Amino acid sequence: MRTILYARYSSDLQNALSTVDQLASLRERADREGWTVIDTFADEEISGRAGIGEMQRPGLNAMLTRVERGDVDQILAEATDRIARHSGDAHAVREHLEHFGARLFTLADGHVDEITGTIKGLMDSRFLKDLADRIRRGQRGQHGRGFNPGGLAYGYNVVKKIGDDGEIVRGLLEVNEEEAAIVRRIFEETLAGVSSRAIVKALNEEGVPSPSGGLWATNVIHGDRIRANGILRNNLYRGVMVYGRTRRAYHPKTRRYVSRVNPVNEWRFVDVPHLRIVSDEHWAAIEAHYAAFDGDIRTKKRHPKRLLSGLGKCSVCGGTWTVISPEKWGCSTAKNKQACTNTRTISTGLYEKRTLGHLKAILLNPDAIELFVERYNIGIQKRRAEVGANRAPLEKNAADLRARISRLVDAIADGAGEFQEFKDRLRTARADLANVEQQLQALIEAAPIVLPHDLADRYRTIIAELDVALATEGTARERAASAIRELIEAITLSPKTQGRGVEIQVTGRMANIINLAKDSA
Repeated sequence: MRTILYARYSSDLQNALSTVDQLASLRERADREGWTVIDTFADEEISGRAGIGEMQRPGLNAMLTRVERGDVDQILAEATDRIARHSGDAHAVREHLEHFGARLFTLADGHVDEITGTIKGLMDSRFLKDLADRIRRGQRGQHGRGFNPGGLAYGYNVVKKIGDDGEIVRGLLEVNEEEAAIVRRIFEETLAGVSSRAIVKALNEEGVPSPSGGLWATNVIHGDRIRANGILRNNLYRGVMVYGRTRRAYHPKTRRYVSRVNPVNEWRFVDVPHLRIVSDEHWAAIEAHYAAFDGDIRTKKRHPKRLLSGLGKCSVCGGTWTVISPEKWGCSTAKNKQACTNTRTISTGLYEKRTLGHLKAILLNPDAIELFVERYNIGIQKRRAEVGANRAPLEKNAADLRARISRLVDAIADGAGEFQEFKDRLRTARADLANVEQQLQALIEAAPIVLPHDLADRYRTIIAELDVALATEGTARERAASAIRELIEAITLSPKTQGRGVEIQVTGRMANIINLAKDSA
């Protein structure tokens, strides 16, 4: 009987020698039966649901083309699931073979006729769905216990640990401090007003590898709003692990996996404080930042072209001071509508220099320094309180788990060890305890919060060097410019009563905060 051998294995996670072993078994059977092997075909690292087209399953497609010569009596395979794991494909393959006078024969089932083929086709296709359900169930269980069920996010390392039972404990992560520093930097610079393009440019110039190991891009930072991925949208950085954001589905035509986003109410969340990289304050600020960008493009925030764009107001008419000629600023109403008597102008350099001088005077006011130190102290006290609040429930949880383990050990010693359920509970309890102890250790080993003794002096230095930062290029300038704009409430420009030029009056937001603090004291 003229026979063609066919073998297949699914993915690169399986043994690459699988097709070799299959073909060896098939040849052994053919030799025993006295069948003549006239050709062999194979597909490697291809799913049984991939389809039967030339681009989908080249080995299978070539075999079907070979059968069309009419000189083949049978196709020999290990099992029907090697031919296809899709009931429609299985039927199409058998129909094709029968049309050209060949049969399908497998080591597992012998001659695969219409009845056997139909039943096995349904079972083979159902197997993948059941397997996917079991994998998802296991992943949900891992996630519920605080273990990572998916891929490795930027900023973390996989922890390789052997459990008490000698098995590998999977899904353990720890913070990669070097990458975590980059994550914090991206959050801080974004909140400081630095554009994503400037952040990406700086990281690439410094040679910092991206999460993929190549160059950074803006989409790596922002990710996708619906999928909640990207550096600035990854919940894991705030100590919350999310499972079930997306699901994979086969496209009925291309037979390729398509990723689809699940409804948010189907997502699962679990707190993992030991994996936190950014504070709740930074996370909330980023969410507020995105609130101005997501949605209608007409509501998106635009970065000002110049340091003082949109801040200056004319004291005569209330119009905005803008650039009216190269490096000259003036009242837009006087320039465009000829409806204001304030026709004075000021150069860009002088405008920025005098404005910054006024702003420094406000910020270096003793009341401003006192308020800064006071707010800093409040922040330190809050962080200390958070550490204590996080530690207490973890210590209680650890004590409860130790008590549970002790009870389970006693039960097993009394004979309950014959029941696998008790061993499983003990294994789970020990894994949970190890996780809680790891979180406690992370809190204990955290760097102590120390209040700098020269805090006021450092504040003065930062304010005094604002103009130095403005003189640089890149992210440092963007951070300084954004900080300065946030501190300015308004700039009023008036014609000088004597001589040429303008008078500048700066109103700072810090001054309003100081007055409010005084009033509430």
